[in-house]
Amino acid sequence: MTPPPTSEGTYERLANALDALPHGFARTASGVEIALIKKAFTEDEVWLAGQLGRTPETAAGIAERVGRDLGDVAATLESLVPRRLVRLDSPGMSAPGLAPPVAGEKRYRLGPFLVGWYESNLRLLDKEFAELFEKFVVEGGGERIFAPRPGVLGVVPVRGSLNPEYIERESHLDIDAHFQRHERFLVIPCVCKREVELLHGKSCKKPMKRCGFVGLPPQTPLGETVLDREEASKLLGRLEKMGHVHLAFYGFTMSADSPQFVGTCNCCSCCCGVFHGQKLAGVAEGAQKSNYRAVIEPEPCTACGACILRCPVDAISEGPKIWPRAAAGQAVPKLEPGKSVVDRDKCIGCGVCVISCPTDAIRMDPVSEEEWFHAPNSMAEWEEMRLRNLARDGANGTA
Repeated sequence: MTPPPTSEGTYERLANALDALPHGFARTASGVEIALIKKAFTEDEVWLAGQLGRTPETAAGIAERVGRDLGDVAATLESLVPRRLVRLDSPGMSAPGLAPPVAGEKRYRLGPFLVGWYESNLRLLDKEFAELFEKFVVEGGGERIFAPRPGVLGVVPVRGSLNPEYIERESHLDIDAHFQRHERFLVIPCVCKREVELLHGKSCKKPMKRCGFVGLPPQTPLGETVLDREEASKLLGRLEKMGHVHLAFYGFTMSADSPQFVGTCNCCSCCCGVFHGQKLAGVAEGAQKSNYRAVIEPEPCTACGACILRCPVDAISEGPKIWPRAAAGQAVPKLEPGKSVVDRDKCIGCGVCVISCPTDAIRMDPVSEEEWFHAPNSMAEWEEMRLRNLARDGANGTA
């Protein structure tokens, strides 16, 4: 498949098509986004992907529309699906290196940058790619991706932090049910942690293999990145105890009639691209908050500081010290540190503080109906929600 002579126009077309997706792919003054594309894909791949949009099409339809050989078009599309520059129209969810199940004739559409082909490029990630990504975030890519609501990833409270009735109301928060539905799970290295290592020569001491937990067919052979149910559940439990935040994928309908938990990134504030990118971009929110906020009861709180250390977004701090009045003729008692307090506006509802509190002084309370985020049933619904909000914010001059 030979692209047209104006090769720079080939990359520009794909960059514009990616930015037109609800996920976003900002155009920058330096053109760093073009360098990212060139780093990841060949010119032939870029040319074909640039012909796609949100509307799913068959390979035959695409080949006829672009005037290219069907065999070449189909082969290129299939090669781009596991690398996630191209998505299959499917109720299932694709993961890096995997394609979702499809019933009937395959239909293809353009895949987003993040969450999408950025994560799938761990295989070619090097220091140059990491530096390009950080530059892209600073120059506008971060704001375009992280600021619009709903967020590209959503917070799912860790196990043990919510009352059971809350999970019943929102079935996509039921992590244990996800483990019961599958026997095999894909768990992959964290691209964000690897990127931090490349940029700074080191990263935190938390595990590298911690993201995905996507259910696989039971016949999938076990291996380094494919774990059985017991191994996967134990690993997720260890990650939760270490303080990782579940930033879960959208596209909850894994051939189901209602939303489901389908997998998650497990993030620490020191390495996570969403937390770090939010700060670099200077935007108020990154991940979509859960529908719960931490509340600390002063009486059982011993001011041990565990919740302050664990909170990934610095939403918990030591409260003001109390200056007691002394009775007549008595000395002022020695001051004690104040009890922990939650900044509700900063809290993302991850529940990490709840399971780390040694005195059970912290609970998660639901937000008001006015604040309640109704999770989408599918990726298509998520995209429509985001497009509506982008249009609204643009009309209000806030985009």
